[in-house]
Order: sequence, then structure tokens, then C-alpha cells
Amino acid sequence: MMNIFFDRFALLFIRLIPRPVFIPLRSGVLVALLALLALPVFGQRYKTAFGVRIGDGINLTLQQHVYDKWTVEGILHSSINSKDLGFTLLGEQHHKILMRGINLYLGAGGHYYSKNGVDESGEPNKNIVGLSGIAGGEISVGRINVSIDWKPELHFNTVDAFDWNGAAISVRYILAKRERKGIDDWKVWDKFKSNKKKGARRK
Repeated sequence: MMNIFFDRFALLFIRLIPRPVFIPLRSGVLVALLALLALPVFGQRYKTAFGVRIGDGINLTLQQHVYDKWTVEGILHSSINSKDLGFTLLGEQHHKILMRGINLYLGAGGHYYSKNGVDESGEPNKNIVGLSGIAGGEISVGRINVSIDWKPELHFNTVDAFDWNGAAISVRYILAKRERKGIDDWKVWDKFKSNKKKGARRK
């Protein structure tokens, strides 16, 4: 059910990318998202991680594991190297690659920005409210978590409704780890155990 939701959400953002500039890119993004959703889903190695996100400005990021393969990420947008001060809240589904600690993730949520300055007519800029999407990859080594993501946005109350945004990198310190399960963390081992069970049933 949730995968259907993510499919529709991803397609909504892809359709909003302007033509003809992003036609080749639209196809590549669609293929990447569909491949992501087809992967087996597992958890990541941390419960709580806090750090800095560097993209359009320098922001603070907090990742919190909430259930199974899901995390909630809060991003506090600072005014350092940016004109915006605001907050983004995202729910993210993580997909393990080979072993725990290396993941791809896809998510969605909402954002609010308090805009500084004035517009072309001299009036104060309106605050922005809208939907956010996110897609990225991460790796956790020891107490350090590093991720690279892309976070497009759909604004409800501005003329320029879609904001493509660029990639951002986050470096977090893992405040609380999840328990490791040794060799069971390897996806290859998961498949081996599954085949072993099938063989036992046939006997």
C-alpha cells in the first residue's frame, strides 16, 4: 500500500519537471525510483542521529528510527548562507543494499519557510508552505552517518510552485545505535536462509 503511495508521489514530481530541459533526466529519475521501490526492504543501523546538512545553506538534521524500516527526519533550515528560516518534517522508508549501514531511502513530508526580504513590488515576502519529497543514499560507519539526497518541493502559495533544488550532503553523529545481528545483516545470507527453508519443506 505504501509503495503505491510512493509511486504516485514520485510520478507527481517527475511530471512537474519542465520540458524540454529535463526530458532525459525525467526518464532517468523514474527508472531509479522504480528500481528503488523494487528492492527488498530492511532497517538501518541507528536509532537516533544528529548533524549538519549542507546544500542550499547550512542546516541541522535529526534522523529518528520510529518503526521497522521507517525513520522520521526533521530539518531545521537556518539563515546561514540562505535567505530562508524554516522547518521540514519527512517520513522516510529505507532499503538496505548488501548489508545494514548502506541504504537507499525515499520519503515525503511537508515544509514551512519564513521568508526574509521584500518582493519586486516592495512588499514583504510571503511565508511558504508546501510538500517535500526526498530520495537519497546513506552509509553508517562507527558513530558517523553520511548521506547524499535530493529534496524537491511543491509550494502551495507562491507563483513558482515547484522548486527543483540541488543535492545536499548530511554528516550526522549517531547518538543511539540499533542492535547488530552479525551475519544475519547480509542480504546474501537472507536469500541463503530462504532457499534452505524451501529445500527443507520439499524433503
